[in-house]
Amino acid sequence: MRRVLLHLGFHKTGMTAAQSFLHENRELIWPHFALVLPYKTRKAGLSEAATRHSIYRLDDTLAGFGGQLHAFFDGLDFGARRGLILSEENFLGLRPSRNKIEGYGAAPELAETVVSVLRRRLVGEETDITVYLSLRNRDVWLRSLWAHDLHLSRMVQDLDGFCADLAHLPSLQDTADRIRDRLPTVTVRTAWMEALKGHHLGLGAPFAEFLDLPPGKSAQLVKPAHESPQLSDDVLRELLALNRSSLDEAALITQKKALIRTAQHELARQK
Repeated sequence: MRRVLLHLGFHKTGMTAAQSFLHENRELIWPHFALVLPYKTRKAGLSEAATRHSIYRLDDTLAGFGGQLHAFFDGLDFGARRGLILSEENFLGLRPSRNKIEGYGAAPELAETVVSVLRRRLVGEETDITVYLSLRNRDVWLRSLWAHDLHLSRMVQDLDGFCADLAHLPSLQDTADRIRDRLPTVTVRTAWMEALKGHHLGLGAPFAEFLDLPPGKSAQLVKPAHESPQLSDDVLRELLALNRSSLDEAALITQKKALIRTAQHELARQK
C-alpha cells in the first residue's frame, strides 16, 4: 500500500519548522517517500494557481490548479513502493490577511482537488491518504499573521484593527472540520502547535509518527533547525512606526531589515 501525507497548512502554524524537519531528515525519508516541499511546488507555479483560485473561486481557476497539479504528479518518481509526503500551505489558498473576505473559504475544494488528482495519478493502486492540518491558538495566530505583514509589507494597521478585520473568519478548527466533511474517505488529522512545542522533535513530531521508521532509523531523526522567530511586542511596535513613517521604500526596507536582524541576534543570544 502506498501511504501519502498531505500537510496543507495552515499559514503561520509552524510550517517553516515542519518543512525544515522534512528537509533535514530527507535522507531517511527518501527511501520510503517522495518528498515535495515548497521550493518544488512554487517553482512549478502550483502555489500561484491555488492562491489564484482562492481569490476568484471560478470553475476555470480550480480546473487550472488541478491540471497543473496533474502534470506535476506525473513527473514524480514514486518507484515501486514509495509513498508521498507533501508540505505546502498555499494549497489551501492565499494567506487570510491578504484575502480578508474569503479567508480559507476555498480550502475544502482545493484540498479535495489535491486528493482527487493524486488518486488519478495512482489509479489502480491501493493508497492510504492522510491530510494533516496544523492548528494554533487564534489570538497568537492572528498576531503572527499581523507580524508577518508588518515585516513584509507596509502594513500601517495596528493589531486591534487587524484582528477586527478578520473577526468574521471561521476558526482554524472550523475550517479543518469543513475539510474533513469534504473528504469523508480520507483521514484528516490535526495537531495544535502549542502542544507540539514540548516534544523532543518539536513540530516534526507528527511526521515522525507518520513515518513509522524502525527504531534504529527513528532515533536518527533530528528536530527542526529552522523556526520562524517570534518578535517581541516592542520590535513589532517599531516596525509599525517605520511603516507609518515618511521613509521611502528603499530606506524603509533597509531599516526594517536592520531592526529584525538585531532582534534575531538577541533572540539567538538568549537561547
